[in-house]
Amino acid sequence: MSRSRWPNYLTATRIALMPAVLVAALGGSRQWFVVLLVASLLTDAVDGFIARRLKAETDFGRKLDSAADYLTLLTGIAGIALLWPELMHRELPWVVAGLTGFFMVVVYGFARLGRALCYHTWATKVLAVALALALVPLLAEWTDIPFHVVMVMQVLGSLEELAIAALVPWHAGEVPTAWHAWRLRRVRLPPTES
Repeated sequence: MSRSRWPNYLTATRIALMPAVLVAALGGSRQWFVVLLVASLLTDAVDGFIARRLKAETDFGRKLDSAADYLTLLTGIAGIALLWPELMHRELPWVVAGLTGFFMVVVYGFARLGRALCYHTWATKVLAVALALALVPLLAEWTDIPFHVVMVMQVLGSLEELAIAALVPWHAGEVPTAWHAWRLRRVRLPPTES
């Protein structure tokens, strides 16, 4: 097995875990749902790191990671709605705000550029970890404040991705921030157009 494929195997593991996460939710097992979802989120935390360390970053890997993120997000939300319906009802405006930001980027990418925007910004990397951490106090019914903060960050991160797409619509790789996109644009465009 080639070491350069390890990150993609981790990402594929995240996708493969989603049926088990959903079965746990349908079966009413909060414990197994959380364990499997956390295991899935851990693969998300390390696949990109390993890809960078092995210099195995690819366009396919970015797309696979984004697809796994979408699937994990939808499965996680469905599971929470099944297992914590009262919590989901209470937090629905925050969930809708976060999902609107998230899918606004997806729709814009396909409608305007014909592809998913797989920029993997610094904000999206932080959000992946922050959301996992914010779910702990939320699901334990300790406090909803971290979750609300993450949903605001999600909307702001989505706006940044839209700004990146507007600044450098030709770029299809990683762009850490809108500032990096602005620099890419200045390098590519002649001085009279920038």
